[in-house]
Amino acid sequence: MRRLACALSAVLATVGTATALPASPAAAGSVAGPYVLEVENMSLTNFATETVDHTWNGRSVDNVTYARGASGQTSTARTTFNGADGTYDLITRYNGKTANGVTYKLSVNSTQVDSWSTSLRYGRDYTDPVNIDTRTSSKVTLKAGDVIELTATSAGEVPRVDRITIQAHVGPPTSTLTINSPNTTLNDGFDWGRNRALGMTFYPGSPMMGHEPEWWRLKDSTHTSVTPGYWGAYTNRESFYNRDISHQSDGAHALGLDTETFNMLRTFADDADDPGQNGWPLWAHSSYGAMYYIDGTGFRELPSPFNVMAKAYKQYQWTGNSDWINDPTLSAYYDSTMGQFLTNHEVVWNDANPSSEQPVSKKQPGEYTATYFEFPNENLVSAADSLGYQYQSMLAYSEILKTKGDTANSSKWADRAQRVRDDFESKWWDASNNRYFRGKDAAGTGYSSWGHEASFLMMLTGLGDHGARTDSYLDFIAANDDNLNVEATSYLPEMYYQYNRSAEGWAWLKKLMTGRDSYPEISFLAVSSVIDGMMGVQPDAPHDKVATVPRLTSETPWVEIDHLKVGDNDLKLKHTGTTASTLTNNSGGTITWEAQFYGTPSTITVNGVAQTPRTKSLYGKTVSYVTVPVTVGASVTASAGTTVGDTTAPSVPTGLTAGNVTSNSVDLKWTASTDDVGVTGYQIYRGTTLVGSSAGTSFTATGLSASTPYSFTVKAVDAAQNASGASTAVSVTTAASGNGQTVDLSDLTWSDAQSDFGTLRKDRSVDGNPIRLNGTAYAKGIGTHANSTVTYTLNGAYSQFHSDVGVDDEVSANSTVRFEVWGDGTKLYETPEVMTSASPTRSVDVSIKGVKSLVLKVTDAGDGINSDHADWAGAKLLP
Repeated sequence: MRRLACALSAVLATVGTATALPASPAAAGSVAGPYVLEVENMSLTNFATETVDHTWNGRSVDNVTYARGASGQTSTARTTFNGADGTYDLITRYNGKTANGVTYKLSVNSTQVDSWSTSLRYGRDYTDPVNIDTRTSSKVTLKAGDVIELTATSAGEVPRVDRITIQAHVGPPTSTLTINSPNTTLNDGFDWGRNRALGMTFYPGSPMMGHEPEWWRLKDSTHTSVTPGYWGAYTNRESFYNRDISHQSDGAHALGLDTETFNMLRTFADDADDPGQNGWPLWAHSSYGAMYYIDGTGFRELPSPFNVMAKAYKQYQWTGNSDWINDPTLSAYYDSTMGQFLTNHEVVWNDANPSSEQPVSKKQPGEYTATYFEFPNENLVSAADSLGYQYQSMLAYSEILKTKGDTANSSKWADRAQRVRDDFESKWWDASNNRYFRGKDAAGTGYSSWGHEASFLMMLTGLGDHGARTDSYLDFIAANDDNLNVEATSYLPEMYYQYNRSAEGWAWLKKLMTGRDSYPEISFLAVSSVIDGMMGVQPDAPHDKVATVPRLTSETPWVEIDHLKVGDNDLKLKHTGTTASTLTNNSGGTITWEAQFYGTPSTITVNGVAQTPRTKSLYGKTVSYVTVPVTVGASVTASAGTTVGDTTAPSVPTGLTAGNVTSNSVDLKWTASTDDVGVTGYQIYRGTTLVGSSAGTSFTATGLSASTPYSFTVKAVDAAQNASGASTAVSVTTAASGNGQTVDLSDLTWSDAQSDFGTLRKDRSVDGNPIRLNGTAYAKGIGTHANSTVTYTLNGAYSQFHSDVGVDDEVSANSTVRFEVWGDGTKLYETPEVMTSASPTRSVDVSIKGVKSLVLKVTDAGDGINSDHADWAGAKLLP
């Protein structure tokens, strides 16, 4: 399609059937683009021209003149670059729907700079805008006179190329934030998270952008340019979701993405008063700011409006930017969320007689879930995570009103927030099971079994007694947290750190940093879990204040973060162990530092001068602190002195032995430790992972893989949470599976499991229903969702894998999946066709003799993951 005149020419000698085109003069005062090169105007070999009217639902959305190549042949387009010398991104817009149907090669002066092939797309034919795609060739150096050549080699599909846009290379934003420590895993993981998160922004020339179907963008004439933002969704979805952005926002601030975060959270707030929204933000927006065509309005999860509000206020604490308080759109959203939205969800206040209140928000008909866990087995109308975010948003509202000068209503909302927490404590404790309810149904029946986000987010949001109940519930989470999807896992480090369970916080953070999952949330949380969690940074930019508390473990003796922004201040923070911290004020005005340390030291020394600390509770843990002004250019060191009370750790457990070793379990026993006050329990570690606790001197470790070596240690703990050193390790190798018997795969523990949606389940579908394929129910198997991988460490203990596979009966349309079996990095099997809900069940029998690592994959067949509920039904391993 002929659009802009550009300073490009196509003066080349005629080659074959090529047409030599006259040169176009460079623009006067030539600048570094952008230059738009219409491919049909280039010198063409085996290309013809073709005008296509792209329609969507019978309406024209784009009219394009393509250079159309020849099926089964090689076609070439050439031109001479007459623009300004510089480094550019070249963005090629083309049309195709067949995987590997056409291979493109882009060259400059006969040197290849990029090559790619068409991907599988699902438009009806070449007239469908769904089949339009782009390719960004990044950081290409061009100078006047260079010859640009695009070659299309067809494997059967007809090549169609629209244009090449040549724009100055910008690249992702950069950040001055750095980390330094003797722990290379921490340093490398933090750097990976920082760089990947910055690469998730919607920046010009991003190679991640421009691949989704064009129809949803072209049909919307009101959103014509990319909005400031960053990815908050699967990487194949050019969009941002409100749950993701709320969770990513702390890390985004640390990286300097304040403008992007403000725009996105304000966009969600702006949705609330739109027709039919009834106070709800949309679930997702595209990179252009429009409602995202997948999941835009379809998901209303009750925690999300409260979470958006609480995180918006947290950004005010980080930045001190009063727009977070006074922007009319945000201010109206805060008022409506605390007003009509709560009323619409059955909240009734009675400040004069609180005993008659109903303070718990409840899911209404037509809304998706009461919890962020999208597959609860019960029809919950209220959930602990939703109530926790409601509580946090009420605390935020109290502070927002105080900032506006409305002290009376500020106090009222602070009191209401406390009553929400008190109501939870009095009515949500399951005494029979000694843990909190995670949700209630319409009849008021409470459920306290493990419930994923509904369980652990109540702790992250600060509900609970912050005492014995909270401690026992955190133990309950620790015993169940190894079967979560990657998004849910990303909350665990900050939750454990918040309660000073630093070993568990670091164990999960280390998993995120070494696993490096592609889901964008992980990279942002690799940053924020260090800042908020390990470093314990608590910002208060509006009052030029920051508090810190160290939460390091023995694996990281010290750590230093530099160029962290709190308001106008640029700070450097170093923790040495858990008893010394140094804050440097690189720039900005004087900042007040509250140097906190866990415990009750008799003194805190500040730059060599001992001070008597004050104490307070931080999520139920006592911290001692001093308040110190830090002027610009100054460094202040605070260190804790002798701690008052019990500081003596128990003796190290001895005599650790292993017995009754089976293919999936081992019994551990040890000799009791001693303590000056008393041992309260023992922590059992498999390698560096805490796998359980015991009040006595024995423990059975379960869920192990057959024929696999393991190492276990034990630590003793007293009532003051002093932990002993680790015992001498005992090493065991589990028996070969089942003593030569067939074993159900779901009875083994996978070594890794990841899914792009939902949670992988044993013996249930991904929605939590019995596994069912074409009417046949299976008692055993793995329920999953594309895209997913499940990895088992087998160490050659089995010879055959058997499973029935297919799309679970719980979905009836839109599913397209493929199943793959991999052994030691080699694909052993793939379903020969794409399977849908209409496909017959297929049986898989694969030899895995000698295989050490078995990986089961389900892919989305290239068209996205919508409704891709897939089952490995009756999956077995045979000896």
